[in-house]
Amino acid sequence: MINEIKVSSEIGKLKAVLVHRPGPELDHLVPRYLENLLFDEIPWLKRAREEHDDFVEALGTLGAQVYYTEKLVEEIIEDKSLKEELINEHLKFSTLFDKEVKRIVHDYIMGLDNKTAVETIIAGLSKDTVRDLKSETSFSDLTMKSYPFYLDPMPSMYFTRDHGTVINKGLLVSQMFNFARRRETIFLRFLHKNHPLFKNLNTPLWFEGEIPTGIEGGDVLVLNKDTLIIGFSERTTESAIESVAHMLLIEKEELKQIIVIEIPAKRAYMHLDTVFTVIDYDKFIIYPGIKNSIHTYRLYPGKNGNVRAKAEESLEHTLSDCLGLSSVKIINSGGDNSITAAREQWSDSTNTFVIAPGSIITYNRNEETNKILRNLGLNVIEVEASELVRGRGGPHCMTMPLLREDI
Repeated sequence: MINEIKVSSEIGKLKAVLVHRPGPELDHLVPRYLENLLFDEIPWLKRAREEHDDFVEALGTLGAQVYYTEKLVEEIIEDKSLKEELINEHLKFSTLFDKEVKRIVHDYIMGLDNKTAVETIIAGLSKDTVRDLKSETSFSDLTMKSYPFYLDPMPSMYFTRDHGTVINKGLLVSQMFNFARRRETIFLRFLHKNHPLFKNLNTPLWFEGEIPTGIEGGDVLVLNKDTLIIGFSERTTESAIESVAHMLLIEKEELKQIIVIEIPAKRAYMHLDTVFTVIDYDKFIIYPGIKNSIHTYRLYPGKNGNVRAKAEESLEHTLSDCLGLSSVKIINSGGDNSITAAREQWSDSTNTFVIAPGSIITYNRNEETNKILRNLGLNVIEVEASELVRGRGGPHCMTMPLLREDI
């Protein structure tokens, strides 16, 4: 087990990372409820798991320890009281109003072995599974339009980046914007409170309570120990950014500045990391289709305990200033061809993940962008993603770094 949790950049050598291997939750996706569950397509679970296993192997190329959320949770619910606490927390966020149904669902999951219990909480619990355990027939049992689950599936669970961000030596747990994903962060808070990986290292929470409205980890990039980049996007709001800024700049005095990049609020660009990521000491990659639509702001401590904000004229200048460099390079994904750039952005060409300075993981389907990255001298590690990509996320989305070497 690692002896510290610390992330002060997006590019330091990866030492430990948190992931989730896709499970039966993907088999609970049906066309009728795709939009509700924030999916556009239905992945094939068997192949998605094979692709994820290959991805995890790539993550460990340079010796990083890979932790699985589900396995860590299994370890701590050996304590039956913690198992019950976890189940009750998830039931709080369910849409169940019938007390008998809640009791039946609670008792059913409590009776499962720990591995199956965690799998069921993530995969969702169908009404058919426990229908025979009910003493009374409910209205929803009789209707043809009834939603098939008592506990919703969490098919986006494998995008662990969104659940939280390690910033220096502390943890920022996200507040998911959409109801369909609200329960995902329960696991991270539960692990932080109860698992030795966090508990024994005295890892502080940068925000103790729930952050107002929404901020998701795909919108948070750690530029260096003094600077955070936050995307103002479809799923991260102004009020959440202001709350986090006040906490990290004023109350905790952990950072010197936060750079906010406002991007179009569209499903195709749901998070900043779907259009912009850090790829090297002085290099970034961006989807060129948004370059003329972004706005950059700098937040920093003002007077009387307030956060001050100012609009920045140039993203390039702002980044180079924060890094203490004379200049930086912002590379266009997809090259000069707007059609290729748009196609590859849809397949997460900009959603890259650095495992060490000069080494980067990408999806192999984004051929033009990968060629550009290689021409920059980067070691590009390609992984297959015919099924993983159907969830609208890439290597960056599927990883929550716990420990990186300083650079």
